[in-house]
Amino acid sequence: MKPREPRKAVLIDARLRADCGWDDARILNISKRGLMVRAPKAPPRGTYVEICRGTHRIVARVVWVSNDRFGARTQDPLPVDAIAGGGNSTPAPANRNDRRTAPRRPSHAQQHDRSRRWSRRAEFAGVVAMGCAAALLAFDTVRDTLSRPLTQIEARLADPG
Repeated sequence: MKPREPRKAVLIDARLRADCGWDDARILNISKRGLMVRAPKAPPRGTYVEICRGTHRIVARVVWVSNDRFGARTQDPLPVDAIAGGGNSTPAPANRNDRRTAPRRPSHAQQHDRSRRWSRRAEFAGVVAMGCAAALLAFDTVRDTLSRPLTQIEARLADPG
């Protein structure tokens, strides 16, 4: 029989993500390759779970279940002292697909403010376009108004009779 890894008894609050979504959990003991967790609803055996404690992300597979407790085994060694809060180890790398590291959708107030800014810009662009059109129309009208008498004067000066 394989010797059992030494376990460190702890009481650490954490977040647990399993098939049913996120829930609160408590880590009861931890070793280099696994941990025992208490959760309101223990996930079934064989389920992969993500346990978050601070900046640490632990991905593990449930190997046993008993009522509200379960044991989970990790593929990579865990920084036991860092997770327990007592060591200088570096935290586990963050999961790139973690929903909390992704940019959040803007709130309704932020969406409203963004819509107002865009509508103000569109309104300004519309006013500028209408002003340019009005200026061109005024220029064309003034040019036509002044060109008629000048054309008549030019015609009379050219005609000697």
